[in-house]
Amino acid sequence: MQKMLKKLLEKYSIKISKQTFNHKELQHLNTEAFFIHMKLLLFFITLIGFNIGYAQTEVSGTVVDENNEGLPFANIVFKNSRVGVSTDIDGHFQLKSDKNFDQIEVSFVGYTTKIIALKSNLVKGLTIRLSKGQELREVVVVSRPKKHLSKKENPAYRILKGIWAHKKKNGLQLVKAYDYKRYTSVSVGLSNLDSIFLKKTMGSNYDSIARIIRSGKKDKRFFVPIYMKEIYESIYGNNEIKKERVDIEAERNVGVGQQGFIFDRISNTFTDINIYDDDIIILNKPFVSPISTRGYGVYDYVLKDSIVENNKKTYHIYFFPRNTGTIAFEGSFKVIDNQFAITEISMKVNRRINLNLVRDLSIEKSFEVANDSVYLPARDFYEGDFTLLTKNDQEKGLFVRKNIVFSEYDLDPKHDGSFYNQVIEQTRSDQFLKEDSYWNNVTTKDPNLKATRQIINELKEIPRVKNVSNVINILATGYIPVYKNIQFGSIWQGISNNDIEGIRCQAGLRSFKTPNDLFRAQLYVVYGTRDNLFKYGGEVKYLFSAKPRMILGITHLNDNLQLGGLSMDVSDLISNVNSSNLIINRGSNYFLSRVVKNSIYFDWAIHNNLHFTLTNVHQRIRTASEEFFPLDYTFDGTNIQKEVTSVATNIAITYTPNRFVYGFGVDQRFGRTLYPTITLKYTHGYKNLLGGDFNYNKVQAGVSRPIFLSNLGILRTYIEAGKTFETLPLPLLNPIAGNQAYSIMSNTFCLLDYYDLVTDTYIMGHFNHHFNGLILNRIPLIKKLKLREIAFFRTVYGTIRNENIAINKSNITYNAPSERFYSEFGFGIDNIGYGNFRPLRVDFVWRSNFNDVNGSEAPHFGLRLGFNPEF
Repeated sequence: MQKMLKKLLEKYSIKISKQTFNHKELQHLNTEAFFIHMKLLLFFITLIGFNIGYAQTEVSGTVVDENNEGLPFANIVFKNSRVGVSTDIDGHFQLKSDKNFDQIEVSFVGYTTKIIALKSNLVKGLTIRLSKGQELREVVVVSRPKKHLSKKENPAYRILKGIWAHKKKNGLQLVKAYDYKRYTSVSVGLSNLDSIFLKKTMGSNYDSIARIIRSGKKDKRFFVPIYMKEIYESIYGNNEIKKERVDIEAERNVGVGQQGFIFDRISNTFTDINIYDDDIIILNKPFVSPISTRGYGVYDYVLKDSIVENNKKTYHIYFFPRNTGTIAFEGSFKVIDNQFAITEISMKVNRRINLNLVRDLSIEKSFEVANDSVYLPARDFYEGDFTLLTKNDQEKGLFVRKNIVFSEYDLDPKHDGSFYNQVIEQTRSDQFLKEDSYWNNVTTKDPNLKATRQIINELKEIPRVKNVSNVINILATGYIPVYKNIQFGSIWQGISNNDIEGIRCQAGLRSFKTPNDLFRAQLYVVYGTRDNLFKYGGEVKYLFSAKPRMILGITHLNDNLQLGGLSMDVSDLISNVNSSNLIINRGSNYFLSRVVKNSIYFDWAIHNNLHFTLTNVHQRIRTASEEFFPLDYTFDGTNIQKEVTSVATNIAITYTPNRFVYGFGVDQRFGRTLYPTITLKYTHGYKNLLGGDFNYNKVQAGVSRPIFLSNLGILRTYIEAGKTFETLPLPLLNPIAGNQAYSIMSNTFCLLDYYDLVTDTYIMGHFNHHFNGLILNRIPLIKKLKLREIAFFRTVYGTIRNENIAINKSNITYNAPSERFYSEFGFGIDNIGYGNFRPLRVDFVWRSNFNDVNGSEAPHFGLRLGFNPEF
């Protein structure tokens, strides 16, 4: 009809256009014929305009289920077209097209698709009832959606709401008590090794073991395990009294021993991960969980299909980060209808996200059905692949794999309340060793486990593999093996500089057999090229009781220290001395103290994360340069003293909740996940005991706490306060920790010179917020640099009593921030580097004004550089 009208109009228009409508010729026209032509023209124009503005086919109505309940997000399309809509929250829809259609197709996940014939071009008030079906058509490829759908448009949102409503009602929380077995294996090794390297390394064994070490998912790469740890545990839980008991039944290790930054961080990449938590912390980065209540703002969701498995309707949903640079996962999960329990989830990180030293991270979890309402963990599998420079598949790297298998569930155990309070503490690394015959009966779900252990046993004796492992250890710890159980180092502390000593050259040795040594001794020697003097220090520590865990340590130190740059210390061991002597410094660094210190250290682990520390310290403190930094003081105005002798007892309690502690030697190791720390310290000085000059009392307290703010980043906070009660000379007061280095040092003020602020009572706070690229990842072009932004603020308030000022005869004028807070603030750019290695950070720092009375005025603005190879 429309085409016909168009032709008529064109024909008529041509005839009209040939006429010249001037006044003279109109007089010769037949008036009646003229009006007929005009009426026909108006008729055709009106008719065509009506057809252009009018929808050729229009359908509206409601889609309901078998119970006549409206089905939200059902799909309605014109048959054999791409024109369609989704029903609203009540199941209503309206579909229009300017073309002729005689059928619509109605579909919804889990229901049989219907084809509805249209009897006319205008159909209103249609009711379409869908019945449940078995399986929708398979969608082979699921890709990132081009458009983020609103909550009403996306059928996955209704399922997510069901998960949120039921996430506390699924799993072991539904039963009164439970028992089960848990097997865990963690393997660490080398990734992306080519066949040439393997053939040279393994020789005739290459063909027999290549099949085992080849990755199942990426067949072009070889993963060579060099270390594996296995643990088999019994878990007993009671939800009524909210207690869980974990007993280690068996444990074994095989492979090349590793320690230090690299292997510690990699092997502890994956701790307990609960997908129902809103945030999943991996590598100290908060990933928003795909089933978090905040997930819809971070992810795009695609409902792929629904199928019936084990007589349960299961939805399969894919998820993708909305912003490709966001620290988030991509993957899919399956969820059961009605209970809305997750049965499977698989997620990984995209290589384009702002994460360093990581090529791949993946997490897989599966759950099994115990009954109609309880879904229990069946298996967790984690895999991480780490590289130094790039994320491409050709670069060699390190990998970690963690396999957890849950078995032998008992949901009706018979244990009394006291049973759950019993604890079997592990005090030795070999305490739970079992023979191979025992492990043969453990459920591991790893058919290659026996072969993998055999490979690791063979590889650890191959010189080339041992050499690679040794190089990694040296770079990670800074210590080089030089003799049996003796190491040289640390190579990272070999050279520094200050104005008193000149070039400061340091070398040291330590005893080391295994990470679980009960005894550790270390010493160091320092020589200054300007003062031509040797300094030294040494300490020994011994774990004399494993249960309860008790350590005794002895320290002797004769060295130059920068006491104006030290924060609160608990143990007084030389391993905790924070030397401010660096290669490049700002301003003059003459303010060093020569300290001769002897201390006896006792540490009692009341709990892994609760320590009581007692230290008795005898120290003589004098200046390292009488010319530039006299430490003189007097009580009577005439008798000038140049040296301080302090004999004191330090009592400290340190609480570190949620800290992951492992190792059974004198030096325990800690997981890299950030944790809070609460420290209380009391110091009492003794006069006339072993030559002590003063009776005094000092109290200090510090609290550090990381606050994970989901995709907004991490706020790291530290607050410290202290008070010295008696009248004392400068070395025993509380100078605010300055930092004259151009490097970033935690809990110091980088625009203060040493001893610019001296107090006997103080409170300070340090606040650093790491946005993890939240802002810069959204700016075009800049986001390609993968930079991360940091905002920081640090402030201090303190006072100094007149009595302390009166005895001071040093060249330091006491100045306390008592009239106003002293503050530093600014922002930093982190994650600077190349490829996968981005260890650099640059801070832009400003400070508030203060009465600077010591030497030249400290700068009001500064740039500071940090080097920290973090993920």
